[in-house]
Amino acid sequence: MFRRFSITLILLVSITLSLQALELTGLLHSGNLSFDKSAKTTQSSISGSSFFYGASLYATQKINDALSLDAGLVYDPVLRYTTITRFQYDQDYISLGVGPFFGTFNTTGKILQPGISTEVKAQLPGILYASLRSDSTIGARFSEDGDYSQEYSAISLGYYIPNAICSLNLITKEFALRKSSTLEITDSFTEYSFKVDIFQKNVPYGVLLNFAYQQLTRNYADTSASSSTENVLNSIVLGTKFTFRATDALTLLAELESSVYSFGSEEDEELTLPDGLPEAYLFRAALGATWSF
Repeated sequence: MFRRFSITLILLVSITLSLQALELTGLLHSGNLSFDKSAKTTQSSISGSSFFYGASLYATQKINDALSLDAGLVYDPVLRYTTITRFQYDQDYISLGVGPFFGTFNTTGKILQPGISTEVKAQLPGILYASLRSDSTIGARFSEDGDYSQEYSAISLGYYIPNAICSLNLITKEFALRKSSTLEITDSFTEYSFKVDIFQKNVPYGVLLNFAYQQLTRNYADTSASSSTENVLNSIVLGTKFTFRATDALTLLAELESSVYSFGSEEDEELTLPDGLPEAYLFRAALGATWSF
């Protein structure tokens, strides 16, 4: 963890030397709405007491009125760690984003795994918008143990109402790993959601509500036998993202996704879920802050 942050801090310092008015965001992530990433075979149950942990540190810089830069280390419970560098070009009716990313220290066999991120957004300001984003690892399929790929895609259609932006969204993620010469493990995530981003001028806080159906899949492929087994976890999720501008330079951030109802399977068998608190409360959360310099 320290090594990851050291590299990211060096990158951010080098950017700061040539740019001013930097926004730096740090987040801590945790939760139990996931499968055990160390498992090599399917799970018959979700314990609710096995947590994932991670941290993100990234910067956003407005270079001029039309061009901005995002750079830093980002954690995702499905995609693991990614170092991003993406330039964003914004005009009134269209926005374009492009840049390389690198899977970072996710396995001992691969220190950096390169990829490319692209995004396009078309909008009628104050009325509606549509956006597409695709992130994909570059390179051939796996050749040795520890090789992996990261894929991310998102489609959004949004519209504006007084003091809020509403959107319909489809997000998919995939992390595929060659664990050994005979085992490949693929974590997949799909989310269908309706989001409401609530805001008001001259008010120091904002709230984003997320109503979603999520499907998390973990597939174990035996390449020697050309067979596979699979775990599936489906969840109806209520999410909230809260921002509070404490000062001109500091904004506090909190995110929480709570499972309202979950069900799943291990192959043809029902997945056993915890039935007593606190283990039965399945969630993902993040807590952090943004500093403006």
